[in-house]
Amino acid sequence: MYKDLVQAAKILSELIGGRKIDTLFDRFLKEENNKNFIKDIVYGSIRDFYLNDYILKKFVKRDINDHLIKYLLMNTIYQITHQSKAEFTVVNEAVKAAKKINNNFYNLVNAVLRNFLREKDKLITPDEMDIRYSYPQWWVSDLMKEYPNDYEAILAIGNTRATTVIRINQRQISVNDYIDLLEQANIDYELTLEDKYIQISNVKDITMLPGYEKGYFYVQDPAAQLACDFIDIQNGMNILDLCSAPGGKATHILERFDVNLDCYDISKERINLIRSNMKRLQLKSNIIDKIDINKRYDRILIDAPCSGSGVVRRNVDIKLMRKQQDIEKFSNQQLQLLEEGWKILKSGGKLLYVTCSIFKHENENVVMKFLSKNKDAASQDLKIPIGFKYQNTQLIPNQFHDGLYFKVFSKN
Repeated sequence: MYKDLVQAAKILSELIGGRKIDTLFDRFLKEENNKNFIKDIVYGSIRDFYLNDYILKKFVKRDINDHLIKYLLMNTIYQITHQSKAEFTVVNEAVKAAKKINNNFYNLVNAVLRNFLREKDKLITPDEMDIRYSYPQWWVSDLMKEYPNDYEAILAIGNTRATTVIRINQRQISVNDYIDLLEQANIDYELTLEDKYIQISNVKDITMLPGYEKGYFYVQDPAAQLACDFIDIQNGMNILDLCSAPGGKATHILERFDVNLDCYDISKERINLIRSNMKRLQLKSNIIDKIDINKRYDRILIDAPCSGSGVVRRNVDIKLMRKQQDIEKFSNQQLQLLEEGWKILKSGGKLLYVTCSIFKHENENVVMKFLSKNKDAASQDLKIPIGFKYQNTQLIPNQFHDGLYFKVFSKN
């Protein structure tokens, strides 16, 4: 176990330094490592980062000048508070890891963790929301202003494990027939949100679900599945998915409608994800490497790059990676994408703007700027289905769905 603890500390240290978590897993997880064990520790430590740092400072009064030792201690605090392993074993393995990292600190690690074991039941959870739920202070402040009745629930849901909801590819199999396959395979599932969505319980590997290779399903949160309904698609239309990767919304459109769909994404690497998903689901689109400014579309979907603040439970590392100044950067980029899409939308056409953010600066503020600059644009009301929690057209993240924002514009 101690070798895994060393790797987990290295990954957390590099993540704090600004590296991407998936790249770090690829770099540090070796054949001899228990990969699921390490990922659980790293993700858990990120969820509780500010809280565990607060706890650690109760037991270490001066800065630890070896960052790997500090992150080893924070990871071990997570293990003790959240994992079911015997506490003395966890401490002993952490001490072994400390010797491997820096032999000068193993006595400190041993003393701190044993003190924590003695005192942990007496520790009082701090009142400060940023520490209690482990978010940047600016993030918490913005949520408190924008969602005075829901901010604490939003913070809490971001610290839970994301659910796995699948969308059935009805060009390949009916919903009822796929449910029969789940039951035959003894796979636990639940129908949620008015029984319209299939949530899989305790799934470890989605490729092991029935019909994965045959393209029977696609993993997609219920919130993301709403996009297809909001854009008012009809067969035969020319449609552009402007920020398409990995292709979740594009494949949903093609499952339901016979249209001419162009898929574009600025990331050449992520375009391969679109191709892969289209192939598995047995669907066909036009994957383009540049936008034809002379072509006009009936419908345009812009699932814009954003802070990801509405999908924290799926990308927990953004709690540490995201900076306040990023929000302004994203909002400028989002407005630019809207302007670019608007130029190639037909008169009478519709454009759907989507983000997975819950910050108004990326949503309502961007919309108001866009409408003020484009007098031929009109925003439309959207009807959010029963069961979804929302404020205007902003979905509030909860246990059943993510926190996406939607706005439809029609071109006069």
